[in-house]
Amino acid sequence: MEKIPTFDDPRLLAGFSSRGDCGVFQVSKGLVMVQSVDLFTPIVDDPYMFGRIAAVNAMSDIYAVGATPVCALNILLFPCALTAEAAATLHGGADAVREAGAVILGGHSVDDNEPKYGLAVTGVTSPKKLISHQGAKPGDALILTKKIGTGLVTSAVRAGRGALAGIAGWKKKLAAAHKETVESMAWLNMSASRAMMAVGANACTDVTGFGLLGHARNMAEKSRACMVIRASAVPRLPLALELAMAGPPGAGMGRNMKWIKPIFKADKG
Repeated sequence: MEKIPTFDDPRLLAGFSSRGDCGVFQVSKGLVMVQSVDLFTPIVDDPYMFGRIAAVNAMSDIYAVGATPVCALNILLFPCALTAEAAATLHGGADAVREAGAVILGGHSVDDNEPKYGLAVTGVTSPKKLISHQGAKPGDALILTKKIGTGLVTSAVRAGRGALAGIAGWKKKLAAAHKETVESMAWLNMSASRAMMAVGANACTDVTGFGLLGHARNMAEKSRACMVIRASAVPRLPLALELAMAGPPGAGMGRNMKWIKPIFKADKG
């Protein structure tokens, strides 16, 4: 990231160096524009639900800074042969954007052997209402708006029995856990963002690929603060803990563990 060209402009309130959820640009004295882009490969088999989840994920960055999504552009990479699946994916994304009160202006598509979908999202807010990940203060409570463990559960579904071999009735339990996981991923963070603004939160971030502790590190470092997290109090999806403890970490989890190791201290008591 250090080698990416940066821009020096007084209107640029947050960019590459901030390691935040969105880029922030001041349009006028009373208006800031926030932008974010995100896409990924399918994590569910249903193309409609994949599209919805990807769109919800992309808009979460906008909600994390206290802004309102207003418009988006589709980013679609799909095999040309899968036209029906691509259409269903776009439909799922459109429904999520419509539910958020935003509109899709257009987008860009690429013929790709591996399906990918996401959005480039634009949101707006007042400079005075902008929330960053850098404002955490001593004494603040840490609140999670969703349960964690989505990657563990969806990976287990793709892998089959695997790490759950020792759990009685694992197939039924995994199906139930996956259902709850999909519902959670498809749920907009719109209400949570409104609640955050109503109570006057000091800081916020979107917990995604770097996991809870990875994003906590970023927030703590940028806020020059320490965080104390009680593991027993962290809301988690069914089977998430069992899957995390069942075997060696995957590539993503391994990178995350390496990232947090320098600043992480576990208290066994």
